[in-house]
Amino acid sequence: MLIIVVSLNAVGASPACAEEGEHESEPVHHAAHDFHPNFLGIFVGITSESRREKGIALGIEYERRLNKSFGVGLVAEHTFGDLDFWVYAVPFAYHTGRWKFYIAPGIEDGDHGSESLFRIGGEYAYEVGEWEISPQLDLDFVGGEQVWVWGVVFGKGF
Repeated sequence: MLIIVVSLNAVGASPACAEEGEHESEPVHHAAHDFHPNFLGIFVGITSESRREKGIALGIEYERRLNKSFGVGLVAEHTFGDLDFWVYAVPFAYHTGRWKFYIAPGIEDGDHGSESLFRIGGEYAYEVGEWEISPQLDLDFVGGEQVWVWGVVFGKGF
């Protein structure tokens, strides 16, 4: 994951990206994807068949953007099914355009007890008026298992 972040940062600093500044006299599109220091979203998704038994996942997430590229946040996500699970994580995010990639240490709390969790993931933001709709894919490493989580975040920057 660190290699991806460093590679994306290197691409963002390339001479090709420097050309953007040459066209500053052109009108700039301001919309929901513009930089906002805070983001609040609702997550709706589904988990893989393994540990969380293909349960429905609902969650809330908050991110505080430190600058245009980096942010830190909080995630609380509940998976419903034969077994109930809560995931609490602290994502450290890297933004590049509409893409967001993150790593998130946390815990999984369920019927079996609490265990450490490590999440990696990514999403792509689509603008819908002042809102963002972001398909998201996560991979959780917990209890020696891997859990895939697919879903959509409905959120708004402010």
